Amino acid sequence: MSFDEEKVKKAFKNKKFIWRTVRGVSKETGISPNEIQTYVLSHGDQFVKSSSRNTRGEVLFADREVYRSKASPVRRIMAAVKNRGG
Repeated sequence: MSFDEEKVKKAFKNKKFIWRTVRGVSKETGISPNEIQTYVLSHGDQFVKSSSRNTRGEVLFADREVYRSKASPVRRIMAAVKNRGG
């Protein structure tokens, strides 16, 4: 399947989640994990990377706008202090 940027954006804005894994977005969109990871890493202004990982040890990412709208004020302040984009 060819890369569809809009599908990726939509998956990261899925209201069920704040944090997403590359694997989860890949499964939802049908786009390869490598393409998802390349996109996320090359568009750092659009995503926040968590300092934590999921139970499988996978890196967690959030759409910056979703993170800002759903994360608690305390968590956002802590993230800003850690320079994580809060």
